[in-house]
Amino acid sequence: MTIPEDAIRRLEADARLASIARGAAVAFTLAGDGASSSESARVTAAFTDGAVSAADEPDFSLTASDDVWARLLSATPEAGWQHVLPLVRDGRIRLEGDERAFWRHLHVVRGAVEALRPATETEVPAVRRPLAMRGEYVRVDGPLGVSDVFVERAGEGPQLLCLPTAGSDTTQFHGLVTDTPITEHFEVIAFDLPWHGKSTPAAGVEYRLTPEEYTQHIVGVADALGLARPMLLGPSMAGAAVVRAIAVHPHRFAGAVSCQAAEDVRGRSSDLLSAADIDQSRLVPEWTVGLMNPASPAEHRDRVHWGYSSGASGVYAADIDGYQQWSFDDIASLLTAGSPHIAVLSGAYDTSVPPERSRQMADRIPNSSFALMPELGHFPHAEHPSAFWQHLEPALERLQLHDQLAGD
Repeated sequence: MTIPEDAIRRLEADARLASIARGAAVAFTLAGDGASSSESARVTAAFTDGAVSAADEPDFSLTASDDVWARLLSATPEAGWQHVLPLVRDGRIRLEGDERAFWRHLHVVRGAVEALRPATETEVPAVRRPLAMRGEYVRVDGPLGVSDVFVERAGEGPQLLCLPTAGSDTTQFHGLVTDTPITEHFEVIAFDLPWHGKSTPAAGVEYRLTPEEYTQHIVGVADALGLARPMLLGPSMAGAAVVRAIAVHPHRFAGAVSCQAAEDVRGRSSDLLSAADIDQSRLVPEWTVGLMNPASPAEHRDRVHWGYSSGASGVYAADIDGYQQWSFDDIASLLTAGSPHIAVLSGAYDTSVPPERSRQMADRIPNSSFALMPELGHFPHAEHPSAFWQHLEPALERLQLHDQLAGD
């Protein structure tokens, strides 16, 4: 479908959009470019504290071909077409007018796009186990100083040390504990980096994170907890971090599952992420949620959004700045056929690290495997835990098999 003729009515009737747009005061136009027909659809909507009405003068406009609108507004968008942000960034949607207003109200634009899509049913987990995670603090003398690091643990079995994505915390792994049988097979251990979640900042220093410092944090937490060669699980920034940890400390860890990582990082940093005139609790979630499959359960997608809306200002930007320093070339020579196995997983809906880039990294790791997750995006562990488990379980089995063979 292209922009519907009754767009204003749909926007007015959408309760979720009214909630998203509460406090907003903006008007924008969604328009066809006229290339496909002489009268392409066009709608200008004004949003005033959640209320929607037709308007004449927009603050900004978004113009695209009918084909682009049809793919974006599909009930089940294809991978790469699920969010307006990458389409604006690569020019498939033309942004005109007050660009700052667009960035301040990206959450409203996203809500409007979702309201204009045909309604669909999202999956509800058939089994919901109790969130039986045990929380504790462990004091770690890290690269930036001493911090009390928050740790959550659940289950019994081989240890799996889990690292959240940039700017996030251990809550990203709650769905994996409640929606899958992982704790029947493994002990899940997740921790918040200093400045993140419930971990304390180190006193008297400004937060930063280089790849080298991230590795020190991982080893420091594993040592403080007395973990004996745990396996590692990390997505995105953490996906790169676990690769580096295996390369630098091959005897400290039993293997790693690296999700949504590539040889380097492109286009993730922006001055917008630390701009004083933009509400980071609104922008940062929008920078991330469009990297998920819209068909993933709404509850879990909302949790990812909530997690990013509750982070401390500047932490996500600092993480991304550090992530941009990652280069596989820096550690490539350390990885050999005798290194612990690295299972590389890639979600097809991730536009920031497309699967071909993860595959290219996997091809350069001597002891590795690669698997595509066609139904998942940038947050596979959090956006749809039960679907992720179908990929994670065989990946962990590969890690254990290679570790067993190496020990024989």
